[in-house]
Amino acid sequence: MAGIDPLGGVASLLRTAATQAASGTGAAAPLGETGGVGGVGGVGSTGSVTGAQDAGGSFLDSLGDALNGLNTQLNTADASMASFASGGSADLHTVMLELQQASIGLKTGIAVRDKLVEAYQEIMRLQI
Repeated sequence: MAGIDPLGGVASLLRTAATQAASGTGAAAPLGETGGVGGVGGVGSTGSVTGAQDAGGSFLDSLGDALNGLNTQLNTADASMASFASGGSADLHTVMLELQQASIGLKTGIAVRDKLVEAYQEIMRLQI
């Protein structure tokens, strides 16, 4: 569990997509072309929906912050476990609490990811 870089990579992709949505460059791009999120928040770039662009950016920021928090939580639990295993200052009670919190956070993150994928698939099934 040391150095969970994919979560940090996802957060940077989300920030990139939010920047593109804010500038209007990624508004109509498909999912894979802009690094992962494509047109999320791009609705406001047409001018027909005011404030949608800001809402999209804040959602992406919130999601990125949550992923960064989860990454920190997992790294803290891993460091605590390594400290305990090497005979450091961490006690078993603290290590188990941190591991359980990291486990719950990871399960929650996976559930959110599954819901996002499900919502994306539902949108792709819509008939225009």
